[in-house]
Formats: sequence, structure tokens, C-alpha cells
Amino acid sequence: NRMVRPCVQRRAKITVRVLGEQEMIDAADLLDLKKYKAWCTYDGLDDEGNKKFTVVLNYKRINKLSKKPVTRLKQVLIDLGHELTHVKQYLNNEMFDYKNGEVRHKGVVFDASYTEDEEAHYESQWEIEAYGREYGLYKMFCHHLKQERLSS
Repeated sequence: NRMVRPCVQRRAKITVRVLGEQEMIDAADLLDLKKYKAWCTYDGLDDEGNKKFTVVLNYKRINKLSKKPVTRLKQVLIDLGHELTHVKQYLNNEMFDYKNGEVRHKGVVFDASYTEDEEAHYESQWEIEAYGREYGLYKMFCHHLKQERLSS
């Protein structure tokens, strides 16, 4: 609620998918899954006018050796926090993707090189924000779980 107003949240539908390589049908998506930890897409509006998003997380990022569920899911939850930061950017109209590959972020239009050039991509303000928030969101989630356990 601190990052996206509840009235905006109610107008959004977010699908989170945790996928392995064997579940990737599209060859480009398979390459992306191997190269990137996760991604999110804005999928347009549904019939009720809600903004739709899909977040894809890599199943291989689950630590199967860890005993605690939250530790086992740590990397996936950090990745989720990163991608949900991008969802926040879209929902708050801080970010918009153009069909020609350009990106508008906080009123400034960036050419397609920001999505194509790896160095420019990581230097972009939207990625700096997402990387800056991902671990903090994970820590807040863990703190929230701990508080819930103490109060029950």
C-alpha cells in the first residue's frame, strides 16, 4: 500500500508463474529463462479494464537443500520483489513501453538501446530502482512473516 494506492491495486491482475526449462514452449523464452532470473510483461487490459501483468520466475532459483521454506525460496522471492517493482512502475505510470522499443520512465523517453544494450539496461533508472528495492522487499516480507508467527 505504500508504493501503489489500493484503488490502483484493485485495477490490476498479476499472474506469477514459476517455470522450469521443460515448461518453456517458445525458444526465445527458454533463452531468456537461462540468461535472466525473471521478467515481467505488461499484457494489456482485460475485459473489465484491469491492467494485466505476468511475472515469470525461474524454478532453478529455488534452493532445494535449505530446510526453512523462506530460505529455500529466498532467491525466488528476491526476484519477485525486483519484478513487482517494475509492476509498480507501470501501475503508477512511471514507466511505459512503446512498440518501437523505446521506454518512457518518469517523463523521459529512452531509445531502444536501453533494452538492447546490457550495460545501458543495468544503468537505467528503472533497473537501479528495482535492484535497490529487491532485497529490502525480501527482508520486509521475512519480518512480516516473523510478526505473524509471534502474534498467532
